[in-house]
Amino acid sequence: ASDDEEGSHRNRDKDGDTDKQSSPSTSNQPQPQPHQHQQSEGTIDAEFDEEDYLDRLQRAKKLARSEISTRQWDRYKFSEIDLDEALGPVSDNCERISCHAVTAEEFRQRFEVPCKPCVITGLLDKWPAYNKWTYSSLCERYGNVRLKCGEDDEGYKVKIRLDYFARYAKTQQDDSPLYVFDADFGDEGKPTLPLLNEYEVPEYFKEDLFQFVGEDRRPPYKWILIGPKRSGSSIHTDPLATSAWNSVISGRKRWVLFPPGTPKAAVKPPDWMAKKDREAVDWFLQHFSAIKCSLPAHQQPLELITGPGETIFVPTNWWHTVLNLDDTIAVTQNFVSSTNFPAVWLDARTSRTKLSRKWLRELKEIKPELYEVAQRLAASGAGEMTAEHHLDLILEERLAKKEAKKERKRLKREKKHHKHRD
Repeated sequence: ASDDEEGSHRNRDKDGDTDKQSSPSTSNQPQPQPHQHQQSEGTIDAEFDEEDYLDRLQRAKKLARSEISTRQWDRYKFSEIDLDEALGPVSDNCERISCHAVTAEEFRQRFEVPCKPCVITGLLDKWPAYNKWTYSSLCERYGNVRLKCGEDDEGYKVKIRLDYFARYAKTQQDDSPLYVFDADFGDEGKPTLPLLNEYEVPEYFKEDLFQFVGEDRRPPYKWILIGPKRSGSSIHTDPLATSAWNSVISGRKRWVLFPPGTPKAAVKPPDWMAKKDREAVDWFLQHFSAIKCSLPAHQQPLELITGPGETIFVPTNWWHTVLNLDDTIAVTQNFVSSTNFPAVWLDARTSRTKLSRKWLRELKEIKPELYEVAQRLAASGAGEMTAEHHLDLILEERLAKKEAKKERKRLKREKKHHKHRD
């Protein structure tokens, strides 16, 4: 996802706060102004169990970020900093358009084909969510629903009740707070499923090629984001070379995007990577200026703020990081279109090979022109090889490596056993 956690596609689900326990559970353009619904205040304290709240919050923190103790979450005192003042004026060098002035085909030619980010206004004007979703209203409807706010060290989801999270957001002074980033809210059987009917995928991003592998097999692709001030997403590119859109319902998000080809070592410098807790707020406050100065002109970043009612388009392979300047609510989705399909296929065939086999079979029947693209990519990289044969070879190689690893472990155990006998 754009504005996401390094793009993990794990589907394992162990609710970190419950299931592991025995108990249940300066630009010239005007900057967007905070939405009237951005504040966390609301009627979220009715029948509130303070002891249970504090206990589950501490457990969620320990699981989500085991690298630091819960006493260290506010050690830098970033809550005492005025973020707007500390970060200074934003360059706002990303093009902005109105959805009422640009057709879907014009958008594709102007932005998607050249892989160019932009900010779009007007897309949320008719969304019920734009006027309905606030911290307090969501808690009134779904206060006891647990949403994902992180992952533990084993990749399992850490969840927290929404009303507990809203209380935390209103009172927290953490340097980099917990951040609700939930991909399951729209799943069948979930209490939050009705939220899907309160927003719609913008016309520019309707094409959805991963749908052909089936909802149960496709990687996670849509999220509801509820982020307190100072929370954010660390620098990353989106998984499987997908593109993304991110629509802000309330609050403001500050973005930095680096073009494809910018070295990873440049945007993730060694002094930042050496830290145990590599959080977005720290990157923005203590590293961004030096990173920017170190890059040549063609790798200089786009800098912008998105506010209520605005949507950003993040194309394939753009590095990006996001910092919530206010308490925010947003929705985001990753997508595969005919335009970015070649990049996604090249990534998916090695990182999600079994899924790619099913995808290829479906594309042959439903999108034969893209099936031919996959064939041409296979032939260009490996002589006259077909895409199917290429996938088979990737799986065979992976299996061979897996068997070799098992054999090395067996020999190591055997050697250790003989050593003890001697």
